[in-house]
Amino acid sequence: MVTSEDLRLKEFKYLREELLEKREYQLSIAEQCVNKNSLVIIPTGLGKTIIALLVAAKTLEYYPPDSKIILMAPTRPLIDQHHEFFLRFLNIPPEKFVILTGRTSPKERPLLFSENQILFYTPQTLRNDIVKQKYSLFQVCLMIFDEAHHATGDYAYVYLASEYMIQNPEGNILALTASPGATRESVENLCEILHVPLENIHYRSRADADVKSYIKPMDVIKMGVSLTDLMKKALDVIHELIKERLYYLDRLGVIPPSKSDKNSQNIEDKIYRKKLVELRSELVAMTQQGIPSKNVYVALSIIAQALILYHMESLVEQQGLDILLVYLEKLKSEAKKSNSSKAQRYLASNPKLTALLLELKKYQVFKSEMLLHPKLILLKKILAKQFTINPESRVIVFVKLRDSVKNIVEKLKSLPSIQPKRFVGQASKKADKGLSQKEQIKILQDFKDGKYNVLVSTNVGEEGLDIAECDIVIFYDIVASEIRLIQRKGRTARHREGKVIMLYTKDTNDEVYLMVALKKLKHMEGTLKSNAPKTSPSGHLFLLDTTSKDISFTTSVLNSKKKYKIQKTQTRLTSFMNSSCQEIKDQERYVIKNSSLSFSKEFSRILISSRFTVQYGLRKYLQRKKIQYGLNDTISSSDIILLDRILIRIMKPSTMNFHELLLQNKTLQEKYVLVFWAMDFTNYSEHVSGEKIVVKEKIKHFCKSHGIHYLIFDDSQELLFMIHNLYEYNKKKKKKEKI
Repeated sequence: MVTSEDLRLKEFKYLREELLEKREYQLSIAEQCVNKNSLVIIPTGLGKTIIALLVAAKTLEYYPPDSKIILMAPTRPLIDQHHEFFLRFLNIPPEKFVILTGRTSPKERPLLFSENQILFYTPQTLRNDIVKQKYSLFQVCLMIFDEAHHATGDYAYVYLASEYMIQNPEGNILALTASPGATRESVENLCEILHVPLENIHYRSRADADVKSYIKPMDVIKMGVSLTDLMKKALDVIHELIKERLYYLDRLGVIPPSKSDKNSQNIEDKIYRKKLVELRSELVAMTQQGIPSKNVYVALSIIAQALILYHMESLVEQQGLDILLVYLEKLKSEAKKSNSSKAQRYLASNPKLTALLLELKKYQVFKSEMLLHPKLILLKKILAKQFTINPESRVIVFVKLRDSVKNIVEKLKSLPSIQPKRFVGQASKKADKGLSQKEQIKILQDFKDGKYNVLVSTNVGEEGLDIAECDIVIFYDIVASEIRLIQRKGRTARHREGKVIMLYTKDTNDEVYLMVALKKLKHMEGTLKSNAPKTSPSGHLFLLDTTSKDISFTTSVLNSKKKYKIQKTQTRLTSFMNSSCQEIKDQERYVIKNSSLSFSKEFSRILISSRFTVQYGLRKYLQRKKIQYGLNDTISSSDIILLDRILIRIMKPSTMNFHELLLQNKTLQEKYVLVFWAMDFTNYSEHVSGEKIVVKEKIKHFCKSHGIHYLIFDDSQELLFMIHNLYEYNKKKKKKEKI
C-alpha cells in the first residue's frame, strides 16, 4: 500500500519532474489511486491524463523492474496523444514504449509486448491477443482504462478487466472518465465491471473549491426555434402514417395490455418508439425459438416501417426538410435493390410519401431556402456575430448525422471570415468518404493553427481527442445522453472563457431530449456527490477509505474550525513534494522515516518488501480483508513481517539448500519471536513422476527434526490464509499482553 506521504515526501523515480507542472487536485487524486483499483471522474479538460501519468510513475516504483503498464483508449488518435504525452514525461528509455493497434501485425505483437514496458493499445487489439493466449498479463502492474464509460456490454474493456484480475490479482486498474452515467446503478455497474470498490471513486466537478480556480467560466445557453409551416405539414403526413401502423399492430394482438396506458385514447401514448424496439426484440426471440405465428412476421414488418417513419420524424425536427429529402431519395433507391426489405418497398411505394417527396423536390428547385431548418439560419447568425467580435475565434458545431455535416459545411462556406471543415469518422459509404486517422489528426492541427475556424463534427469529435481550445461549442442537435452532453461541453472553457449553445426545436422531441439530457446530468452529479460522505477542509469531495492509507482526515481535523487556503496557481511538482502539508501532519497514519516505515500506534502492522512478487495477490487480499500494510525497500523481497515479531520467508524448493536454511533460521530467530518458512510449490515442475511428493516429504522431515516452522503450499490461497490467521491470532495475543 502506498501512502500519501510516499507521494509527497519522495521524488518520483520515473518522472521528469522538472518538465511537469501540476495542480493540487491532480496530485491529491493520484496519491489516492496508487496501488488500488480506482475510478477517477473529472470533467473533460481537467487533466485525467496527468493523473494517469502520476499514478503510472509511482506504481512502477513498487513493482519488480520488468513490470509493464498498459494504457488503453478507444481510438488510434487518442492512443497517439497518450503515447506522446507519456513519452515526454516518463523517465524511461523511448525504446521501451510501443503502440499496438490493429495495424500492428498479429505475428509481431507478442514480441513487441515482451520487449516493451509502456504499452498503448486499442482495446480490441489487446482483447484479440489475450483471447488467443498470445501472451499473459502477469507482468502488468497497472492497466489504465481511458474513457472508461465504454465498459458495457460486449466492449473489450469488460473482458479485459475480468481477465486481468484473473491472471494478475496483484495488478492495479485505473479507470478514467468524465461521464460514468446518470444513475447510481450505472456507476455501481461500471465499478463492478472494472473491479473498483465504491470507496475508491474519486470525483471532482467544475464547482469544487480545489478545481474552479484552474478553470474558466462557461456559459450554457439554450436557444429554441419554431417549426415552419412546411415542416409541420411534413410532420402531419409522417404522423398519420405512424398512427396507421400502430393501429394495425394493436389489431394484430401482438401488443400486451398495459395498466398504465389502458385509459389513454391516443394510440401514440399506448405504443411509442421505445416500446416498439422492445416489442421487436421479443418477436425476434419468438422466431428464433421456432414458435411464431404468421402474425409475428407481419408485425415485424410493420414495426420496421414504423421505426423508419420515426426516423423521418426526427430528421424533420432536428435536421431539416433538405435532409429528409435526401433520406427519401435514398429510400426510393434502396427499395429497387433485390436485397431490400419489405418495409423499405412498402414505404417507398406509399402514395403519401411519394407526394411529400415530389413537393420537397419542387421546393428544392424553386425555393430551396424553405427546406432549411430554422436552426441552420440561427447558426449562421451566431457565427457571423462571433467572428465579427473576435475573428480569431474557434468554434465546434456538433451534429448527429453525416448528411447534415456536409450540408452545414456547404452553407457556411458562403459566410465571410468563416473557414468551416467537415470532421467525421473513418467509416466510408458510397457518397460519403470517411476520414482516416491521419486525416483527422491533420484537420485538428489545422484547426489549432487557424486554417479552419469552424469544425462541423459528428460524435467522433466528442471524446478524448486533443482538440484546440474553443470559444463556443454548439449543439446543432440534442442527444438525450448525459455522457455525450458532458463530452461535448468539455471542448470549451479550459484556458479561456467559453460558451455552450444548445439549439433545439420547440414543442418537439428535440426539446424533450434536451430536458432529459440536462436532467440526467443533474442526476449524475447528485449521485456522485452523494457517494462522498465527507468533505475535506479544502472543499473538495472525496470518499473515505478506512481500508487504505489515503488522505483520510481524522475526526478532529474534520471538525476543526481552521481555514485552509486554496492554492490559486499551479505549483511546481518538486516544490510541492518537498513542502510540508499541515493536513498530513495532523493525521494518525504511516510515515516514512530513515528509509523504513514507522507506524502510528493506532495501526497494527504488516510489512512487506516493495519488491515483493505480485504472483500471490497479497496486497489486494489485504485490502479486501481491510488490513493495512506498509512497504519497505530494505527487507528481503521474499519477506513478510507481522506485528514486528513474526517473519514469514517464502522459498522456492528448487533453490533450497538445507545447510543454508538451518543457518538463516538460527540468525533470524535472534531477531523475531517466530520464523516461518513458506515453501512454494505453486509452479513446481517435476523431472520424473512423483518427484514433488518426495521433495515435500524430505522438507517435512528436515524441518521437524530441526525444530523449523514451515508451510508447504500448492496455491496462493493457502499462503494468504496462513498469513491472515497468523496475523489475527498474534494481534489478539499482543493486545492481551499489553493489558
